[in-house]
Amino acid sequence: MAGPFLQKLSYGKPVPKKPKNKWQNGRSRWPVCLDTATLNKKLGIKEKIKLAANAGFDCIEPWDRELEAYEREGGNLKDLGKQIKELGLYVPSVIGLWSGMDVSREKFNNRLQEHRNRLRMVSEVGSQNIQVVPNFKEREAFDPQIASWCYGQVLDMAKNDYGMGAGVVFLNFFPGLSTLDQAKGIALGSGRKDAAIIPDTFHMYLGKSEFSNLGKLKGDFITIFQFADCPAGIEPHGRMDDSVRVLPGDGVLPLVEALGNLRKINYHGPISLELYNPKLRAREPVGFLEEALEKTVSVCEQASV
Repeated sequence: MAGPFLQKLSYGKPVPKKPKNKWQNGRSRWPVCLDTATLNKKLGIKEKIKLAANAGFDCIEPWDRELEAYEREGGNLKDLGKQIKELGLYVPSVIGLWSGMDVSREKFNNRLQEHRNRLRMVSEVGSQNIQVVPNFKEREAFDPQIASWCYGQVLDMAKNDYGMGAGVVFLNFFPGLSTLDQAKGIALGSGRKDAAIIPDTFHMYLGKSEFSNLGKLKGDFITIFQFADCPAGIEPHGRMDDSVRVLPGDGVLPLVEALGNLRKINYHGPISLELYNPKLRAREPVGFLEEALEKTVSVCEQASV
């Protein structure tokens, strides 16, 4: 008789059963996450957490400024982390460690206290990772080798002192760190075996990264996968243009293909809905999140079979 993971074909040869999808009532291979900046900035982090949980998301991706505001108002981040778990959510990563990839070793070291404070906050809320961001104010001085060194230092601090991982962010509008390949080079240039990157479908398209290249990575090289669609008529370019992001399936990006590549490389981390569209933020949040989750899960479902 076949074991629990086998089934028999009519000719009697047992074959492995396909694993059941673990998330979203069996519809998704991946947990579905909400980047909290997708919602109106006027909403506090506690309200955003409740909205995400009630909508049915599996996890949330807060921003450091939201954690700072919560502490400033007298909140305890460890208690907030407990509330997140009680609502059935978890925190795979937080955005972000600003200037974590700086333009010189000296400037990085001058920001050590700032970096450690952000790592503390992120750790206390229970996050598994932090997203490492370049120095926006001095982008003309960006040096990939220095960025790799800085990233290695962050990764060591995050892992050894706070029990977290850290991933390299890339952005279509940031010269030297605008593509999947450039982020990969900086991460691997750190020489750390637990280096990782944070792909984003929107930045991949605008920065002309090939979606097929996702299939050349290893699943554990991706910290979290940022997810959004882009409307027709938007050509790749080097400008910040987040306001045109649209819900998955409402645009023209090959999202099912992208997730299919993640499936092939055994990526099991979150798919994080990341929309900074002011028109979407202005919508009533309950109905908006209901639609947003359904459209995201629908794309995940197509790629999960």
